[in-house]
Amino acid sequence: MHELEPSPDAVSWKAALLDLFGGARTFARVGPRRHEDWCRDAAAVMARRTTDPRYWASLDRAPEINEDRSGIGAPFIPWSPEQLRQCLYEVDQQPAGRLLVALRGENYRAVGIPDFERRKDSLFGSSRSVLSRFGPDARFFTNASAAQDDADTDLLNATTAWDCLSVYTTDCGLITVSDTEIGVFWAFWEG
Repeated sequence: MHELEPSPDAVSWKAALLDLFGGARTFARVGPRRHEDWCRDAAAVMARRTTDPRYWASLDRAPEINEDRSGIGAPFIPWSPEQLRQCLYEVDQQPAGRLLVALRGENYRAVGIPDFERRKDSLFGSSRSVLSRFGPDARFFTNASAAQDDADTDLLNATTAWDCLSVYTTDCGLITVSDTEIGVFWAFWEG
């Protein structure tokens, strides 16, 4: 992961999302930041109660289940801002970018991505493009417990536990926070 790319446009944003998450069991949505407490805005994005402020593409490919276990028609449990804050750990930009790539792999690890060595330059470029939307002052949060005590932990092939935020067996993701937008990028597994 290097410095951020120039901010994407709608076309390059969609291409980056599809490169990172296309065909996978993922959720990738952006909503507006309206509150000082960004957890309120993140919860709204997770509950599908927002629209991308730029009207750009999103992905919502959570695994199919027969009932609405969340009670809100979304893959996530309806968290209060306080509960959400307790389950998330701040990470630096480089681990955030690596995690976006790792979400594509089995057990949220890059080693589980088919043809990773051949595709890694493209995947890291897409990751930089996605993160660049949020600007150089963005903050990043994950539910990967490896980040609890180390904001610079390597999340590309981390062996870690996750504080699950969804109705599925396991999930892992990244919340990106800027002054104006909140991005939620998540992968799920239902066993």
